[in-house]
Amino acid sequence: MSVTEQLAGHIAATDFDAMPPEAVEAAKVVILDGLAVTLAGSREPAARIVAEYAREMGGNPQCSAFGHGFKTSPPMAAFVNGVAGHVLDYEVMWHPATHATSPTLPGILALAESRGATGRDVIAALITGFEVQGRIRVASADLSLGGFHPPGLVGVMGSAAAGSVMLGLDVQQTRMALGIAGSRAGTVSANTGTMTKSTHCGNAGRMGLEAALLAAKGFTANPDVFDHETGYAAVMFGDGFELDAVTRDFGNPYRLVEPGVAIKKHPSQYGTHRGIDAALELQGRYGVDPESIVSVHIETPVMRYVGRPFPQTGLDGKFSFQYTVAAALLDGRIGIETFTDAAVRRPEAQALLGKVTLDMRPEIPANFDEMWVAVRVETADGQTRETRCDRPRGIWGNPLSRAERLDKARACATRTLPDEGAARFIEIVENLEHADSGQVQELIALLGRAGLG
Repeated sequence: MSVTEQLAGHIAATDFDAMPPEAVEAAKVVILDGLAVTLAGSREPAARIVAEYAREMGGNPQCSAFGHGFKTSPPMAAFVNGVAGHVLDYEVMWHPATHATSPTLPGILALAESRGATGRDVIAALITGFEVQGRIRVASADLSLGGFHPPGLVGVMGSAAAGSVMLGLDVQQTRMALGIAGSRAGTVSANTGTMTKSTHCGNAGRMGLEAALLAAKGFTANPDVFDHETGYAAVMFGDGFELDAVTRDFGNPYRLVEPGVAIKKHPSQYGTHRGIDAALELQGRYGVDPESIVSVHIETPVMRYVGRPFPQTGLDGKFSFQYTVAAALLDGRIGIETFTDAAVRRPEAQALLGKVTLDMRPEIPANFDEMWVAVRVETADGQTRETRCDRPRGIWGNPLSRAERLDKARACATRTLPDEGAARFIEIVENLEHADSGQVQELIALLGRAGLG
């Protein structure tokens, strides 16, 4: 039996009743965080442009564009909501690294809305979509990915898997869905720090969902797309891809449970979080006056795409060790408003950036599980103060409390929902395994109306 057939068998056998309670709880945490971040992201310029484009393109009005008050086709809704879910760079992170929520959850909810589904259906599809992405990343963990952005490679497969679960596809149909999705993978990391990066996840969600919908209608593809010598694994990952790892120990345990996910505290690239936390700790401990700072020195692993000395846009600032540390020192906090274009360009930020030096050291591990970042500040009175962050709060193994997670969800949701709407949204998701199709429709209606009026 090929790896593709084995994988399709796991997907087709998805059964909520067979899933462990800890996986169900982890899925609800991810869904709450993902939808809250999507609501907040729907206000961003990139998300507004994509929503405007989708509205102009039309389509069968079956599925809600969250935060925009209109409906469109399932694939286009997955695209719009996937962009909104990723644009803030605030969704959960994973190890090995990828963003798994925005490529999968929007398509799941599009099918839930257009075809009717219970909360159990949504949870089961999400767990399976995550597991597929996680296993592919395990199989490719030691590879450079050649400039591809991980969600663009694996998110389309997670979306196709989740869509196959929602549609009830059998093993052969699921093999076709995976085969179709194999020709939809891609994205280049050169677009990191631009609006286009958010479309990596939105397109993965759209294309994976479309692959499942086409497979359901009898559309064909190579049934062994993972195994073929010119198939998905060979073309996208090259030599070194551990093919057997895609299905080995599938769901035993689920990757959502072990290692689990990191809930982001800050809306920026995850590597910057250690620098942010180190700078915030330094400010909290010493209360440094930003005007007295003579120099700031940051030690990080080698992560070239996060070394941006003078970003000029909020999106670019999310990928700058220099700006994120400078903003933490200036403001004593990091939030969504930290990454507006105006915040990045303010004179005091640009002045402090001119005093920052970045030392990327090859001996510091570069993976999110082991890396560390140190920040050293020198002031005009001759004082030197230094802090280091090894494991930020929220990372796998060092989770946020439920209260902290709910604080983030409320803060994000109330960018578009009134307090009572946000409370109801949280209530439904926290009890999602008990939600019937009517309550799922209520949840989606809340999301669709968010931001109106």
